[in-house]
This record gives sequence, C-alpha cells and structure tokens, in this order.
Amino acid sequence: MSKVIYYLPNGDAQRGTWLSNFNLKLALYKTKLGLSADQMTSVSNDTLNFLYSLLMVAASNSFDHTCVIYKTAIRNGPATDAIAEIPVFTPPTDAPVTGVNPGVFSRITALVRIIKAHPAYTTRMGTDLGIIGAEHAEKTNQDLLQPIFSVKIVAGNVQLKYVKGDSDGVRIESKRGAETDFSFLDKASKNTFTDTRKNLIPLQPEQRQYRGLFMKGDNVIGIMSDIVTIAVPG
Repeated sequence: MSKVIYYLPNGDAQRGTWLSNFNLKLALYKTKLGLSADQMTSVSNDTLNFLYSLLMVAASNSFDHTCVIYKTAIRNGPATDAIAEIPVFTPPTDAPVTGVNPGVFSRITALVRIIKAHPAYTTRMGTDLGIIGAEHAEKTNQDLLQPIFSVKIVAGNVQLKYVKGDSDGVRIESKRGAETDFSFLDKASKNTFTDTRKNLIPLQPEQRQYRGLFMKGDNVIGIMSDIVTIAVPG
C-alpha cells in the first residue's frame, strides 16, 4: 500500500506557489462550500503577506551578498580615489496593506479540514485546490539536520570546517569581541570557510563565536548549530 503524501509542499517557494493557486481557485468554490467573506479575506491576506515575506527574504539575501562584497572591497581592494558606495537595503514594493498574525499555514490547514468535511466537497475540487493528500506531514530528516563546526587558527585566520553532506552549504553567523549579538557573516558552499577579518582592535586578542544553519538552495534548513568559540591572537 503506497504512502499518502502530505498535500502541502515542503519548500517556502513551493508553498508560495501552492498558496497562490489555493487563493485563486478558492473563489470558484466559495458559494458551493459556503465560505464566508471573512474566511475568503483571511486567505487573501495570508497569501499576500506570505508571498511578500518571500520577496523580503530574497531581497535581504541579495543585500547580504552586496554587503559582503562591499566589506571585502574596502578591506582588501586596491587603493583608489573613488569612494566606495555604502550599500542601502531597498525593500520590495507593494507591501500588503493589512498585516496578519503568525500561523498562516495553521489557519490554511484548518480551513482545508473544513472544506474536506463539507458535503459539497469533491475529489475534482480537491485536485483543483491542491489539497488531495494526507492532513499532516511527518518530520523529515532534513528538519533535523544540524551543522557541527570545528574551529582552529590557520595562518593567523580562523578556519571553520563542517561536513557538508547533501546540503548546498551553510549560512554562518558570528559574534566577536564586545559584540552582544550574532550577525550574518557569510555563506559557505564548501566544507571549509576562512574568516579573514582583522581583529576589531588592532594587535589586541579577541574572542570569536560562530554558529550556522545548513542551506538547501536559498533556504535555511534544519537546526541551528552549537556555538563554537576560539581566541584569536592579536
């Protein structure tokens, strides 16, 4: 007997596509399913906000990359009279007018259960809405993946190593010296990453901490790694 697959896809981009279709097609069945105006508005607002959140993530990832390029340029670039332009984050346009509470897909899946229980519901309708399948997803191995970092000083720089496995790399965060919060450092697609930053205070030793998440494509997956700490000589 074949296993029934959860109707919701796993990836954020795939869920965005699924939600767009669900929102669009739901209007065709509103009357048959006896859906209220409030229910339809809720789905519409949830869809707009989730899709916009995906655009925000894409824009922030691009901005992260731009910031790393800027940092590298002013740190290592050749001397020139031209002033390096400081990157400025530009958010996506057309932000939703109405915000939503957390739990978009909790609300959507609850509505799907109501739809499937309605006397007018049919398999053809379910196929059109993309809701044919199991009601709950089992936790996958991907949800449990956690990078394990080792750290050491190599040629005066901090070197991080991890086992890449089937991932596309890691998103690394760092905190050093007197910094109180972790911040994005870089993305590494190889199993070795070298942090070539100079100490915050020249010639003075500092402590650095690192943590990270695996990535699949542009999406982070799994569980945040344990923090690794190393003392960097001055």
